[in-house]
Amino acid sequence: MSTTEIYQKIELVFADYAESLDTYSPRQFEFKANEETWSLAQMYEHVCLTSKKFFLANTKRCLEKRNGQESGNKNSGGENVFKYGGFPPKMKFKMPAAVAEIPIHGQSIEHYKKEIEEILSSAKMFLEAVEFDLGTYKTQHPALGMLNAKEWFHSLEMHSRHHLNQKAELEALASHV
Repeated sequence: MSTTEIYQKIELVFADYAESLDTYSPRQFEFKANEETWSLAQMYEHVCLTSKKFFLANTKRCLEKRNGQESGNKNSGGENVFKYGGFPPKMKFKMPAAVAEIPIHGQSIEHYKKEIEEILSSAKMFLEAVEFDLGTYKTQHPALGMLNAKEWFHSLEMHSRHHLNQKAELEALASHV
């Protein structure tokens, strides 16, 4: 799949997130069904934060050839995710302990409208560089193994798309508020 095709998928996924923002009341957006379940705001925070500070940041690191190496492979889980073009739909993933300990606080609906615009703008700026990258420089993904710039870029789309299932579940819970 070309980088342009990946970016088009990123646009579609984030269009879903953006359009949904107009359908939530502030109360629904902040609603938590229980302590173990995120609110929609927390889920948006996670998706936006990881898009910028993890997926796009590692895409950039690979392109700049820093904090990684010229070798390494995906692990078996990473191979499967890329083979099937996404994370298994009903599979729940645990964040690494160091990340999971950081509390996630959601922000306003308007904040995420701006965040989504920034993510799309940043991703678009990488299109040409990722397309022409040789793919030899890689950085470590905690669950998938060593990924190159294009794989990180593709992971942004797959991760964001995976959370659409969670978004639907949270929307159903919040619809009763």
